[in-house]
Amino acid sequence: MKNNWQLPVALVSVVMGFLLSTQIKNQRDYREAPPSRRAEDLVVMLRNAESAKADLEKELKGLRAEREGVGPSPRAAAGELAAGMVALEGQGLEVSVSDSAKPLQKGEDPNIAIVHNDDLLRLVNELRAGGAEAVSINDQRLVDTSEITCAGSTILVNQSRITPPFVIKAIGNPDTMSAALGLRGGIIEYLQFYGIQVSISKKSEVLIPMYSGGSHYRYAKPVPAREVQS
Repeated sequence: MKNNWQLPVALVSVVMGFLLSTQIKNQRDYREAPPSRRAEDLVVMLRNAESAKADLEKELKGLRAEREGVGPSPRAAAGELAAGMVALEGQGLEVSVSDSAKPLQKGEDPNIAIVHNDDLLRLVNELRAGGAEAVSINDQRLVDTSEITCAGSTILVNQSRITPPFVIKAIGNPDTMSAALGLRGGIIEYLQFYGIQVSISKKSEVLIPMYSGGSHYRYAKPVPAREVQS
């Protein structure tokens, strides 16, 4: 009677051990291999992504073909024009400026006989005041970020070194721009007083190249029109 309980306990222990080992094996198999349902889901997701990609590529191809056929929108074209990103042609002026050819008199400062960056800047300002729509100096297109600075014995425009003779091209009304330059006491009289050589030619066709430099805005960001209006 003393050992009657040992056999049932042993049987129960064996069964519990078998069930426990089976459960552990199933859990390990589940973790090591992805469920078949999950693999099927991944296949479906991959097919959907491939289909969406193909649709987007087709749409992009169509948009590119449409843009090449009709060109940029009017708004984009106006932006490119204002930014100097397209070459322009039209009637206008050519202004050639060179250093003085007159020999210096005793005691005269040699600086008075050479063209300075300030001289070119004043000429450009007068041309713009006379209605110039596009301006270049030695084929360097002037845009809103252009600079005309002094670099030793030469001048920099758009970070490019230019040397005399300086040829300024301007598209606009030739008569109006010529009158702006020729005002009494204006920039032309000032330069000629010091012997600087200046010639002005009215042209029926002036070609001004596109701006070749880059644009980098680090601090300025566009603001939506609705926020500006509010």
